Amino acid sequence: MDERSALFVRLPSPLVSRLDAHIRADGRTKQAVVEDLLSSQLAVDANVELHDDEILDLTAVAAFLRVDESDVLDRIATGDFPARRFGDQWRCSRAAVLTWLAGTDPPTTRPTGFSA
Repeated sequence: MDERSALFVRLPSPLVSRLDAHIRADGRTKQAVVEDLLSSQLAVDANVELHDDEILDLTAVAAFLRVDESDVLDRIATGDFPARRFGDQWRCSRAAVLTWLAGTDPPTTRPTGFSA
């Protein structure tokens, strides 16, 4: 049997509600869903040792998020993405990107990518 460790986290209530609804619809346990989500997210860097302070350029951020560079630039332009400009280049902290990614879009708007 796999060795397991306990993970205790506090999440925003709306996110927990969405997780609970997903679990009810999917029929799996929270443990299985969270394990799959973490495995898929961490698989992005499966061959690279993670460093929370790693600095990413625009190309690396887009690859990490699996989106086009123009989508990242759009978010930067609206002030909705943690990035800093150095001359004509953008840099992002991997830790800041992960924190941003774990957040939620404001409840008064639909998440980016969804049409009305």
